[in-house]
Amino acid sequence: MVFEIRKTTNADLPTCSKLRLQEFNRIGEHWTRTSAKARTYEFFEKHSTFCFCLVLNGKVIGTLFGEPFYGQRGKYLYLMDFVIDLRHQGKGFGLKALNFIEELAKEKGFKALVLDTNKKRKAIKIYKKFGFKKTDYVLLDKKL
Repeated sequence: MVFEIRKTTNADLPTCSKLRLQEFNRIGEHWTRTSAKARTYEFFEKHSTFCFCLVLNGKVIGTLFGEPFYGQRGKYLYLMDFVIDLRHQGKGFGLKALNFIEELAKEKGFKALVLDTNKKRKAIKIYKKFGFKKTDYVLLDKKL
């Protein structure tokens, strides 16, 4: 079994879109093929420096996209679209990906990693185990 984390390429984008659609809809979100594809391609176009694929035996099994921004402590890396195919969850690939992105963020001078997650995802336990803590900030949205 060969596992690697590598930069996302244009050729990976259809698989990344499919994973986003599959995994986020599984937890009750309502993505369409069109919206998942648009989100994936747009993000890659704007932030490809921080777009990575989790690859097992040559097959993409997950994605980890990050977006840099500045916050009160300096430069942050916001982890977006962190998705692992259900068939490969619970096997340690998520922790490997988090370790990878943490080391990269430190090398690039980031002061913190930030993420949000759906409260229905079992990944919250993994994030807490890795050292993420809930903040005083609350995500709000307004439907238009």
